[in-house]
Amino acid sequence: MRCLVVGGTGFLGGAIVDALVDAGQSVSILSRGVTSASHGAGVEMIRADRYEDLTPLENRPFDWVFDTCAYTPASVERLLDAVGPSIARYVLISSVSAYGTFLEDGQAETAIVPDATPADFEAAARLAREDRASAFAYGASYGPLKRACERKADEMLGDRATSLRVGLLVGAGDYSDRLTWWVRRLDQARDDRKRVPAPAPDTRLVQMIDVRDVARFALRCGTDDLGGIWNVTGAPTPMGAVLSLIAELSQSDAEIVWVKEDDIVAEDIAPWSDIPLMAPPIPEFRYFLSVGTEKANAAGLTCRPLRDTILPLLAWDRGRREVPLTCGMTAEQEARLLDTAQ
Repeated sequence: MRCLVVGGTGFLGGAIVDALVDAGQSVSILSRGVTSASHGAGVEMIRADRYEDLTPLENRPFDWVFDTCAYTPASVERLLDAVGPSIARYVLISSVSAYGTFLEDGQAETAIVPDATPADFEAAARLAREDRASAFAYGASYGPLKRACERKADEMLGDRATSLRVGLLVGAGDYSDRLTWWVRRLDQARDDRKRVPAPAPDTRLVQMIDVRDVARFALRCGTDDLGGIWNVTGAPTPMGAVLSLIAELSQSDAEIVWVKEDDIVAEDIAPWSDIPLMAPPIPEFRYFLSVGTEKANAAGLTCRPLRDTILPLLAWDRGRREVPLTCGMTAEQEARLLDTAQ
């Protein structure tokens, strides 16, 4: 098949390109040229900005389009107008953030999803040109706007549209650093930094998925003609088990110190950003990391063992320790939490 991967030089986009190439598909990448990647001589690079001039896509017939970086319905509409109506499958990378609230364990695709508001569209319109391609720039409007993207794809393509509501992506090359922070921190836990605070209890569930497993399922959506909405993430796993596995694989001497949730809140240390993998301790996010994937599992979603994600991530991060991480606790924040646990 003739495939177009929008954002194919990014973290997930690159994994999708690799999966398509390995499957023998013909692949073109649409990229602004801000990031670089090497996928071999058989991959075509098309330079264009989806928010500007898309004439390079005109008269280019594609069978499958994989869109990893759509954040507004207008950007979906412009892309689909440019590639034309003949595509057989459009796979939009959406997000579990579209749900907005997580009040039900194992939340399924049938859950009610809030629509974007005028304020969400105004927030997107105010973004500077250089920020429009950054998921982080959309803030609280990110989830509602992803839902608006899903609706636009459905409106234009009907059952040829696929929306993958992806959970936390992890793996070597991850720019969010949410799993990477724990991997690096435990790998470096020695001497006076041997004790590492973590959010109690150790049974709290975390949920993530290797970027390569999402890419394989995206490919399956093309080969098996899977339309509609799909939750795509891994199985919930106790945080204690995740940290123990990281320590084992990195041969770390770390001593995990479990800190009560109330003490974390009292110290004004933010879940998710300061403490990666910890969901905000509010009712709306109670099951944020327990989203249901029964539908996708039945259709062929498979997730590799966590150790097969951690090992390459560890090797990758050991080769770039000079790069500061984008999230995680400072040494001062860690010290405050360790003091509360005395």
